[in-house]
Amino acid sequence: MKTILAVSLAITFALSSIATAQDKAPLFTAAPTILVRSPDPAKLSEFYIALGFQKVRVSANGGVIFHLDGQVGSLEVVKMDPNTKPGPAKTSRTQQGVVAIFETTDQEAVIARAKAAGATLVEKWTASDRPVSIYYIADPENNILGFAPRHHNSNIKTP
Repeated sequence: MKTILAVSLAITFALSSIATAQDKAPLFTAAPTILVRSPDPAKLSEFYIALGFQKVRVSANGGVIFHLDGQVGSLEVVKMDPNTKPGPAKTSRTQQGVVAIFETTDQEAVIARAKAAGATLVEKWTASDRPVSIYYIADPENNILGFAPRHHNSNIKTP
């Protein structure tokens, strides 16, 4: 009888542990690596250097790696598969499948640099609940990136 009770309790505990683990949402943290693909990473990286990104190194396959302030992530310009072409021009940030948004201490200077380096201003979005705007630009190969002021979202703890 004791054995049956012990086995029954063990099974009940195991099943409740499994249910609890399945009920809990996974946790996500971010040390993002943002990949921008290009037929010519060295050429496209010149654009990002003009914006003020600091090049760290060039990988063995020709990709160019930039680290973000505080070493909390990176932007990498990597080689596209042969015969692949950059996407077409976009007129809205919502035409891009994924858009990376960078925070910056000088949003206006970054946008001015972007325009001088050949970027297209795709859209300026302004929050309805706070005085924050995010500028979305297209790099020379039509990858869309957003630039927001540092600490633009008080719910996100950025360094």
